[in-house]
Amino acid sequence: MLTRRRFIRNATLSAASSLGFAGYGFASALDLPGLRRVTLDLPALPQSWDGLRILQISDVHAGPYMDSERMARVREMAAKIPADLIVFTGDQIDRRPSDAEHFARGFRGIEAPLGVWGVLGNHDHFIDPQRSEWALRAAGIQPLINRGVVLEREGSSLALVGVDDLQAVDDRGPDFSILGQFPSAFRICLCHQPQGWHRAAAAGAHLTVSGHTHGGQIALTNRNLNAARFSTRYIAGPYRRENAFLYVSRGVGVGAIPVRVGAPPEIDLLTLRSTTVSAQVAA
Repeated sequence: MLTRRRFIRNATLSAASSLGFAGYGFASALDLPGLRRVTLDLPALPQSWDGLRILQISDVHAGPYMDSERMARVREMAAKIPADLIVFTGDQIDRRPSDAEHFARGFRGIEAPLGVWGVLGNHDHFIDPQRSEWALRAAGIQPLINRGVVLEREGSSLALVGVDDLQAVDDRGPDFSILGQFPSAFRICLCHQPQGWHRAAAAGAHLTVSGHTHGGQIALTNRNLNAARFSTRYIAGPYRRENAFLYVSRGVGVGAIPVRVGAPPEIDLLTLRSTTVSAQVAA
């Protein structure tokens, strides 16, 4: 049976032998991320929150291929981007307990006017969720695990809600019902795996922000081959179903195979626009 991991491994070997992509893919995996700028037109967004800029940093995977120095360069890059708030959407650390310290050292001091917030991913749980939460706090990032915060602007509320990872065990797990605690607010849900989008939307999320897929990491689009398709139909970028929206980042780091082909690393600047404001401008 062809598993996701086996697909990545086979695709990597195939690219190396037949296309000569090995060196290119490895270099791409170790590059600093590019900045992907995306504007999302959201019908339910209050006018007072029009133009909100969210910087998303996902899937850092602090570990053998992402050391503290490289993370510090990503932090310095983020500091130059005019974002209102910053969100980390999981898999901050890879597989070693010591990677928590490397993550904290690399991102310590990161800040934004409306705060820096983070949720856990499946790799954060592979190590230890408590240690992974410690890594967030040590870097100055506020864990948002099955809880929400309300931000106010000109009488309008925006609720930022984070849920635990879908694969969490030992009496942990995502509690999407938290979204129901903020019925009058525009609700943004941070959920590491995009498969949780439908549950988030059903619970009231207007926008769900995810990572996890790495954009497939190996994405041979001309052959319609993408490793992420083994786990989700939501691979990268924005998605919409009626008035529920999802954004999936390709992320910064890599998993077990240090190669990226067709799915370059990225951090994402999401600018939220109120369609009410857009209609007024058009008129």
